[in-house]
Amino acid sequence: MRGYRYIVFLIAAILLAGCQREPEVSLSVRECTPLPAGGRASASSCSLNGKGYVFGGRDKNGKYLNDLWQYDPETDTWKLIPTFPGKARVHALLTNDGEALYVGLGFSGEKVYEDSCYLQDFWRYTPANGQWEALSSCPDHNTIDGVPYVINDRIYVLYSTGWSHTNDVIYYDKRTNEWRKIPVGNRIEARFGAAGAQCQNRCFFGTGLGKRNSADWYEVDLATDTWSSRAGIPGKGRELCAYCGTESYIYLFGGRYFAGEYTGGEVFPDYWRYDVTHNRWECCGSMPCGRGENMIAFSINGKVYFGLGENSNKELIPSLYCIEN
Repeated sequence: MRGYRYIVFLIAAILLAGCQREPEVSLSVRECTPLPAGGRASASSCSLNGKGYVFGGRDKNGKYLNDLWQYDPETDTWKLIPTFPGKARVHALLTNDGEALYVGLGFSGEKVYEDSCYLQDFWRYTPANGQWEALSSCPDHNTIDGVPYVINDRIYVLYSTGWSHTNDVIYYDKRTNEWRKIPVGNRIEARFGAAGAQCQNRCFFGTGLGKRNSADWYEVDLATDTWSSRAGIPGKGRELCAYCGTESYIYLFGGRYFAGEYTGGEVFPDYWRYDVTHNRWECCGSMPCGRGENMIAFSINGKVYFGLGENSNKELIPSLYCIEN
């Protein structure tokens, strides 16, 4: 019986350890030029036409930011974009449609249960002419940390949060300049701090914090609101990890295992990639910056960039890193 209990304990320890072991894939990572404005957490990021973009977040003093920075991988340099017209914020939406950036939503304030802190404004920035344009505001107050997908003329936002966790699926229609909500069908449970990305013209979504930490993973058909279960993320579920997609993989970086309080649990040092073709997760080892949450990630021409955020002690991470293979 003693031997049986030992085996059960050993299996449990292995499952909980996740990727805190030798990596399954060996990737080459180099450090890039850090953001000139310094480290920040809870910022948003994406890429467009060979450039990376980082928006908003909060600095080392907890001050909310509303600046937009452009990263050029060819010269390894940063450029400050003309001033964003809206409020400073954290956990905003930042995505693109191949021609312009779409920026907005998020949180700005101190009172969690006050609608005015859940920002509803939405903007388009066109790099070709350097102009900002105000678009229709989102009619909903659930506007924190939604996962974006761009499909044809629609910008979808999944599972954004307000006073509580949601399983909302909303979208902005570029043709009509209107927001709409898709009625809830057989959708998975509400959650906060989920991750997701597009890869091979397919949409994937999962993990985050619902009634508990979730390590599940789904392929989502947004045209029919159909959710198909895929291989779950090994080990513990995580919230507020950074994520991005390439032509073959979806990457997840760091994040937190929630343990009943905002600063409790465990901040992860590892990063993973999901092989879309073979429906499997591969451990990539530990991040050079150590443990991190509220980080950013984006991909440019097959290379993945990640960094910023904060560690277990709420110290900001100033660095940006590039995965070159």
